[in-house]
Amino acid sequence: MELLQLRYFCSAAETENFSETARNYNVPTSNISQSIHRLEDELGTTLFDRSANKLFLNEQGSILYNNVKTALMLIYDAKIKLCDNQKISGTIKILAETNRRIVTKAVERFQQSYSDVVFFINHTVEDSTDKYDLIVSDRILEQKFFSKHLLIVDKLLLAIKKDNPLARNKNISVKALENEKFITLGNKSGLYKLTNEICHCEGFAPNIVIQSDDPDCARKYIEMGLGVSFVPSLSWKGTFSQNVEYRDVCDVKRHTFAYLNTQKYISKATRAFLDLLLDVAKEYSQE
Repeated sequence: MELLQLRYFCSAAETENFSETARNYNVPTSNISQSIHRLEDELGTTLFDRSANKLFLNEQGSILYNNVKTALMLIYDAKIKLCDNQKISGTIKILAETNRRIVTKAVERFQQSYSDVVFFINHTVEDSTDKYDLIVSDRILEQKFFSKHLLIVDKLLLAIKKDNPLARNKNISVKALENEKFITLGNKSGLYKLTNEICHCEGFAPNIVIQSDDPDCARKYIEMGLGVSFVPSLSWKGTFSQNVEYRDVCDVKRHTFAYLNTQKYISKATRAFLDLLLDVAKEYSQE
């Protein structure tokens, strides 16, 4: 067995698609297929059930996958530990579902001191969360191997364009928003869920006319007056022009956490970045 061959196998086991695995590794599909066939010949068993154009990991494949995945993680951890005996370097894999500005500012400062560290940053989950070193999210992650660090607490405010008739009122109740159009982030976001919870507590479902998984686009739609939105007071501070006003309409707060993946070896670089990230978040809270 070869290390690359096992990596091909793990990717194929997760995608159950040789073509997708080939794209991930930027190689022809035939390379993946031939590699898996050689592995099956060596082990004397099939690892996938093949039916027409579909591929399914079978029981033997699941046994191998669970063990090989653990072995590859141990090899990766060993590599990180060896690097940690030297200067701070290596890679940090981050899932930043919320508070992108804070994460971006922290990355900028970190790179000024540790330019040898390479960041891989996603804003949506591609597959599983266990591949990330650090996750920034307002979700509650139930997995026990994540250690949780409170990053920032935001009070939710109503963002509304100035020319909206409601904006003339300094005091707006949630109930008064029953006939308003709403703009939210995607339906997997914390803001989407909180928007629904706030409105349902007042006996109505929000009339959501725009959902966007891009916060910048959502803010532009609010600026255009296409709808109102509940927004985090600190995380989105200063992101709107003077054409948008805030109103305090409820007493709901959003909690964002930084999660460390303790199932993996936590490198010096990751620990140092988390410390800096918490410092940057504190600055935002004190402004």
